[in-house]
Amino acid sequence: MNARQRRPGTILVVTMLIVFTLASMVLVICSSMRVEATAAANMAASLQASTVERGAEQYVIALLTEQKDTLADLTEDYFQQVPVGDGFFWIVRPDYDDTSLPLFGLTEENAKLNVNNASNDSLMKLPYMTDDVATAIVSWRGGAAAGSTGSGGSPDQYYASLGYQSKQGAFESVEELLLLRGMNRQMLYGDGTAPPLGVRSNYVTSSTGTNDMIVARGWFNYLTVYSTETAAAGQKVNVNNTQDRQPLNDLLTKQLNNAARVQAIMGSLTRNSNFVDLFDFAQQTTMKSSELDLVYDSLVATPAQGGAGGGAAGGAAAATKVVGRVNVNVAPREVLMCLPGLESAEVEKLIAARASNQPGTTTVGWVLDALQQKARGLGTRITGKSSQYSADIVAVTGNGRAFKRVRIAVDASGTTPQITYRRDLTDRGWPMDPQILASLRAGQQLDTTGSTTGNVGRGMSAGGSFR
Repeated sequence: MNARQRRPGTILVVTMLIVFTLASMVLVICSSMRVEATAAANMAASLQASTVERGAEQYVIALLTEQKDTLADLTEDYFQQVPVGDGFFWIVRPDYDDTSLPLFGLTEENAKLNVNNASNDSLMKLPYMTDDVATAIVSWRGGAAAGSTGSGGSPDQYYASLGYQSKQGAFESVEELLLLRGMNRQMLYGDGTAPPLGVRSNYVTSSTGTNDMIVARGWFNYLTVYSTETAAAGQKVNVNNTQDRQPLNDLLTKQLNNAARVQAIMGSLTRNSNFVDLFDFAQQTTMKSSELDLVYDSLVATPAQGGAGGGAAGGAAAATKVVGRVNVNVAPREVLMCLPGLESAEVEKLIAARASNQPGTTTVGWVLDALQQKARGLGTRITGKSSQYSADIVAVTGNGRAFKRVRIAVDASGTTPQITYRRDLTDRGWPMDPQILASLRAGQQLDTTGSTTGNVGRGMSAGGSFR
């Protein structure tokens, strides 16, 4: 066979090599394009989830603007799987092991213990709190415990070894606690064994005070730095001031509309009457809790200038900041236990009594009925209202490809609610039932409980109104 006869075979081999090379290049390019397409889709989904989450923030602002006084009337479906475009968001609450408290909705920061004014004794009443950590909290903010020496040297030496100093000022966030001596992430956030958010747990507080919920979820949901109220400027009647007797009589006459009761209350006052708080005033004057509620916001029980019962009249007071009062209408058991003078028996009485209150109750007179003499002294430590809220927002795209979790704190004390804190928690992973994501990724529609099929929850129209 000569060279001319062998040439067609050579051409075939070369052609096949060229075809294989081109095919390999196409496969490599297609694989690269597939990676790019997947990355682009993930980026688009991430942006969509972020947009849904931002929409949820505006939803919270709108709620606090339009329906602040009726928040307690809103059912959980206003916060559960709210549609935004083809995505959804949930606003989840901590599970406080109390079936009377919802699992979805805004969280009242006034229902928590404020680490900026809590005493060492109050902090020590939190389950599993240690003396070292309680002392470190008080020391960090410049309290009496500052400079105390324990094992490992003084606090200043300990912090200096880590490259910083104790703040000697107020905490700016609960996360700042992680800087403290003796504190760790498991104490603050739990050991990771907690069930998903939005699902009722079966944790039970034992008679010995052991609470597995604290171990699972840590102290974070029981602590705050945001429970600061602004006491409005204006006239308040001081029940400890003899020169306020006539204004007190006028206030009672207007609000009680019962001359006999006003006469009985005023007749029980003497020149030397001195009251620890408004609960003490009500008890000594035999006021009923319903009567106290009518005048509670118009009274104060501060020491009168010049001694008990003397001095100048209360007069118009400037607006002041009140830090750390606990909203007794919604606070969980663990926080109520931190109130001074209360033991487990009194806390159980409070919880049982408030269960019979109407939803959205903002009064505190019922505490007087529940605790009787034990209520004395609590008047300056509790409130019935909230003006600071937090929202734990979980947003997801309609196909389940991406999600976003953000926690915000909102100050609703003014005319326009303001977001005062925002933290991205997406890196902590999906916090709710994994089946929700699985259903979305499988193309199944969710109902308001998070299961497949059915209708979606309530939403907000483009104009900002609710439907």
